[in-house]
Amino acid sequence: MKLILLIIVFTLTAFANSCSKSGSKFREGIVELKLSECESGTVSGDKLNLCFTAVVSDSRCPANAICVWQGTALGRFSFTKNNETHSFDLSTLDMPPTYHKDTVLMGYKIEFVNLHPYPGTVAAPIPDSQRKAEIKITKQ
Repeated sequence: MKLILLIIVFTLTAFANSCSKSGSKFREGIVELKLSECESGTVSGDKLNLCFTAVVSDSRCPANAICVWQGTALGRFSFTKNNETHSFDLSTLDMPPTYHKDTVLMGYKIEFVNLHPYPGTVAAPIPDSQRKAEIKITKQ
């Protein structure tokens, strides 16, 4: 009896772990991407992949500084839906025609929410290994 109970518990544990660890954190909503990394997954039947490929520029006013302009961070991303890929740049500040905070591609709105860490909160220059983009994605 104990052997059967042990086998059942082991089987259920293995099944639960295999379901919860799909290898994909991609979902509709907020996604946090490290520089040079991608997230893949399926949303509403669409195979999606979002990559943070580069920090183009970061002119944000450092923490504890007084600046004339708040500045902006500009990131380069790529978005793939069902094997069709588009590359684009987004800014943390929306000031058309130069800076765009969001874009709509293939039925998905992609918004650059923030770039971490904020200048002045860590030693400069900020290592690429610490760069993370906070992205919001919603199906239109």
